[in-house]
Amino acid sequence: MKRWIVAYSASSAGLIGFVCFLIWAFNDFKGLDISWQGMAALIVGCVLVSALSIGLMAAVFWSNRGGHDADAHDTTSRQA
Repeated sequence: MKRWIVAYSASSAGLIGFVCFLIWAFNDFKGLDISWQGMAALIVGCVLVSALSIGLMAAVFWSNRGGHDADAHDTTSRQA
């Protein structure tokens, strides 16, 4: 696996965790007024959506750097 994918994923996850920590530190999530089950579902949902977003963005960068997009573009240009 490429090192930049790991670095990108780690920095994105770290930034998301830092923002969650700041929200917890300054507000303690009291304004949300939801149960612990709701909070757990919210956290799991945010983590899964963030992981999907990070993975898809890494795939876009990897595809662009690998020249796969140019191959697809050349193929469609020849057909037109």
